[in-house]
Amino acid sequence: MKSNARVRAIIRLLGSSDEPYMSIGDIAEALEVSTKTVSRDLPEVEKLLMQYGLQLTKKTGAGIGLEGSMKHFMALEEFFNDSAEEYIYTPQERQSIIISRLLPGNEPVKLFALASQLRVTDGTISNDLDKLERWFRERKLELIRKPGLGVYIQGNEQDIRKAIVHYIYEKISEEQLLSLLQENLETEAREKSKAEKASGYLLDLVDQQIIHRLEGFVKSMEKSLDCSFSDNAFIGLIVHLSLAVQRIRKNERIEISPMLLQELQSRKEFAAASRMAEGMAKEFDIQVPQDEIGYITMHLLGARNRYNKQNVSVSVMDNFHLVKYAKSIMKHAYEETGKNLMKNQGLLAGLVNHLGPSISRLKMNMEIRNPLLKEMQESYPELMKLSHRCVKTIEAELGEALPDSEIAYIAMHLGAALEDHEPLTLREHRAIVACPTGMGTSRMLASCIRKKYSNIKIVDLVSTLQLTAEYIDRTDAEFVISTVPVQECGLSVIVVNPLFNEQDQVRIENQLRLMKDNLLTKTVKPEQQIDFKEALNQLTLYNEAIKELLDSFFFVEDEEIHDIQALCGKIGRIAGRSSEGCSGIAAELLTRESHGSTLVSGNHMILLHCRSRWLQHMQLGIVHLGRAFAYSEHAEQIRTAIVMIAPQDTTQYHLETIGYISEILLERWGLIEVLHEGSKEHIYEELVQIFQEFFKRKYKLLMGG
Repeated sequence: MKSNARVRAIIRLLGSSDEPYMSIGDIAEALEVSTKTVSRDLPEVEKLLMQYGLQLTKKTGAGIGLEGSMKHFMALEEFFNDSAEEYIYTPQERQSIIISRLLPGNEPVKLFALASQLRVTDGTISNDLDKLERWFRERKLELIRKPGLGVYIQGNEQDIRKAIVHYIYEKISEEQLLSLLQENLETEAREKSKAEKASGYLLDLVDQQIIHRLEGFVKSMEKSLDCSFSDNAFIGLIVHLSLAVQRIRKNERIEISPMLLQELQSRKEFAAASRMAEGMAKEFDIQVPQDEIGYITMHLLGARNRYNKQNVSVSVMDNFHLVKYAKSIMKHAYEETGKNLMKNQGLLAGLVNHLGPSISRLKMNMEIRNPLLKEMQESYPELMKLSHRCVKTIEAELGEALPDSEIAYIAMHLGAALEDHEPLTLREHRAIVACPTGMGTSRMLASCIRKKYSNIKIVDLVSTLQLTAEYIDRTDAEFVISTVPVQECGLSVIVVNPLFNEQDQVRIENQLRLMKDNLLTKTVKPEQQIDFKEALNQLTLYNEAIKELLDSFFFVEDEEIHDIQALCGKIGRIAGRSSEGCSGIAAELLTRESHGSTLVSGNHMILLHCRSRWLQHMQLGIVHLGRAFAYSEHAEQIRTAIVMIAPQDTTQYHLETIGYISEILLERWGLIEVLHEGSKEHIYEELVQIFQEFFKRKYKLLMGG
């Protein structure tokens, strides 16, 4: 990317950001360059902004932003529109455009054509295709690359249609889709900038004029069926119908089984779909075959939104079976939670109303879009698991598994019924906090939980390997909070982020809700007073650990490290005392990472730690990366690594001491900034102060003053 183009790209990123400030690391990640490159471009950014009366503002700990009047911003935007050919697409925008070019499948697209259109090299396009190959494969489509011919997609018609819909839904919400469609219809007469076209390519997958003309058909359909469609269903139906029109024009048709078609033809929705097909045939000068009408019928069955007591069945299945299935879910929920839901008529109506279209979609191999699926999976994992268990009997009878999008809707119905609006009990709950080593991320997490919940007592901080049945039997813990998944250990395991975000908070609270009616079966053991001699012994161990860590402290700046393997290799060479030890420590760090990333999300930092059989003493260090790198394809860029390594047989006191760094990492004001920007001497002084505070805290706890 040329410097002048990069300058403009930086300004575009700042101007389009939802936040007032962006970090240098985030900008570098978006443009796929180093933080130093971005920093070198900032004077040019400032110069260009000054020409238009705008300022580049900087805020410590937040990053950089733009400041100025709306008048000046509009002048700058006009300048960008006048020089749109300079616009540089981000990797995500490039891949969106490539998918939008390939999915219609009219003919092979040459790499040279894509490279010219996107103003990048053939190699960059080839790299983008490598990343997209998995996306196509997951949707039962094959990405074909033939030298001299070009690139194209191979697969059946139904899978191509589903992929188009999935991609639109992946990238654009319902609200955005409606507004973007409207915006594009209003502005199609004028020339758009390349930045606008980047999002517009997505919408080019569906013909906007067709969509505009189909709205009237769908609205009249609602009247004829005496029902109302949700926004989700309305958009979905229009998108699917527009695709049907486009694909019929190209003689690309779907097929459904004769038996299912016959079943659909008996429904009143088929008659409505036939009337719609007649109108579409006249409007678009096409012939709509019976299979397509069946397909439209399925969408109508899946889209109806209103519960009609007189005619509840909106599916290919009779009402008796739907009520039976709904009551089966309610019965299993009662058995799982202890809450009697069998007399809840609202829940029964909601489940019947959903199960009808849901089973219809299942029979047709159609999925509904659930915009809350990700949130449900992240925020209510226990409720999702409960719903999965409650539908097992239904799935066995149908011979098919319900997709997660459908399960999430059932979970929402159950969640609403289970929530009795009582506040969470403040009865004390006892939890174990675990991470792969028991020394780093677990302490950071424990600190967050103690601050948030006065009614959760953390009884132990352990390695996940310690979570054996024997160990669990010796504790009085009720559940485990872990930074990585744990095999069956006899207790409920809640997997959370070490930084404990809002989604994790919901997971914890959901667990407390499920437990609130359970009676305690174990008594809390009273804490025993430590005698004076034992207190002295413990203080000595803490003292030794602090001295060991300060003596071992190392600081490295390296511009050659470009991935996690190279970083671990560098640390291994610093900490190891032999060639075997160097490679051994590197391998142990990578093994720890394989159990779950230690990325300190949102801070461009990684907390590399492990227990090593190659060490006799603890090691503490900081590595500054000259060029930040992405931990993985979708992760943020890493600028700094905190390194904490302990011998395999380290005492609990030593682990607690080294783990204190991670425990206060996010709560000590300015610490992250010091670790990112400070010199070796500055960081060492900060560590001395931290360990002084730690020792004073332990002295007060053990000596009582």
